Amino acid sequence: MGFWIDTEWAQIRKELEERVDYPKLEVLFCDGGQGIEENLLHAMKPQRCQWHGKREFPYFLYADGFKKAEQQSLVEKLQAVPVRTLTQADVEKLRPEDRPLVEQMVAKTKHGFEQLLQALDPQRYPRTRTYIENLMEPVTTFLKHWLENDEVIPLTTNAIENAFSRVNNRIKRVGRRWSEAGLLNWLKVTFYKIFKSELWTKLWNPESEFPKIKLVSLQISWRWSNAIT
Repeated sequence: MGFWIDTEWAQIRKELEERVDYPKLEVLFCDGGQGIEENLLHAMKPQRCQWHGKREFPYFLYADGFKKAEQQSLVEKLQAVPVRTLTQADVEKLRPEDRPLVEQMVAKTKHGFEQLLQALDPQRYPRTRTYIENLMEPVTTFLKHWLENDEVIPLTTNAIENAFSRVNNRIKRVGRRWSEAGLLNWLKVTFYKIFKSELWTKLWNPESEFPKIKLVSLQISWRWSNAIT
């Protein structure tokens, strides 16, 4: 649909509404970043990325003042929540006869999060507790969607994360030596190459008619070198 750099989520929402039939969108996949759900959700159901939930939990514990050695028991509680054991391949294999098992997993997942919340004292873990409260419902949307629609949807944002990693690699290898304006232009080229390959192919098709360039001047400069060879 597009890509944006240094743009407010409210502006992104406005532009998206011009490009798609927004009320018909069913699920919003996101990493839980600030402002995303508040501005983009509308009538959609949020699906929080499983991978981000696992990765970000220790950061919130650290923000509440608990270092890695003190986090282990709570991290294990999160890992024990049933939904954390599922992969995309597992969901792809679901069949109608699995419905009772899926309903049971949703219920056990809710119970597992409730137990985790009980272990998170609001006074000691204010940030972590709020994070889990916001995570526990959206993280099982993919299972509820399957129960309601018999349709498999992603449980992570890995597809786009993989593409972003390719963008990141290009920035590290090339963009770090560019000016800010040059880097932004390089990002645009990279995004088109990765996310809009059909446009990239069309742009660089040898049969495309490009305006002819006329060379009007040529300048050459030189200087003596004192280096000994």
